[in-house]
Amino acid sequence: MTILVPLLFSLAANSTAGYSQSELRTLQHAVNSYAYSSALENFFEHCHALDPEQFMVKRPDNSRLQQALRQQLQLDFNQFTSGVANNRQLQQRAPKDIALTDCNDSKSYLQLLDKYDLELFALEIATPLKASKDNGASQRKQQQQAMQQQAGELLARSKAIVRVSIIDRNSLSTLEQANFLHPDYTGRYIYKVEQGWRNVPAKYMGMQSYLTEQQVATAPKSWLLLLDQHNQFIKVFSETEAKVYLDMLGKPDWRFDSQGNLQRK
Repeated sequence: MTILVPLLFSLAANSTAGYSQSELRTLQHAVNSYAYSSALENFFEHCHALDPEQFMVKRPDNSRLQQALRQQLQLDFNQFTSGVANNRQLQQRAPKDIALTDCNDSKSYLQLLDKYDLELFALEIATPLKASKDNGASQRKQQQQAMQQQAGELLARSKAIVRVSIIDRNSLSTLEQANFLHPDYTGRYIYKVEQGWRNVPAKYMGMQSYLTEQQVATAPKSWLLLLDQHNQFIKVFSETEAKVYLDMLGKPDWRFDSQGNLQRK
């Protein structure tokens, strides 16, 4: 795993100097995502300690956060968390609206979960931090090898891989919405499947988190989704960040034409 030495130094040295505004926003999204993830983890432990048999939440899964930290900051989870723990400046930038104590307060829990999903999505599409120039060639080679290894592992787990675009669900008819979207899905925006590899999922899919109109306006237009056997998300990332995956996959196995018909190649 490539270690981003300047970032580790700045984390430990109580500094964020030397980074562009877009990189500082990436770091802020990482801090926020970590804070919300920790709050959800602590809430689970609290509820489980009170009553191991009956509590409303499950242990949170931080695998997406770990992947985002590796991809956007080139740090593993432990490296990032130890850096935040030793940096008062970053601790002060963490969100404060994260207190949860009532295990029966499902509304507050879901609100915090939504905030976590939005921050994590913002981190996944943010500007990656630049690697140190000191060992440029060696670092680039190590980074490429790490990316290829990670891509191979994730592709091996994926039963379907699809290219999608983001569309307004209101562009679908009422019948199409009923056929393709879960009744509990209330988000305005959805994925439209364009083409893919291996299994063929539904043509339209709900997103992993709800986006505002402003977020959609600035988000990438094309995405790559890795799905498991139940068509649940393994990995979601913009197509511009998926070059190593696309190179390994080659030409798509199938596509939906302009009429919505499945065309196999």
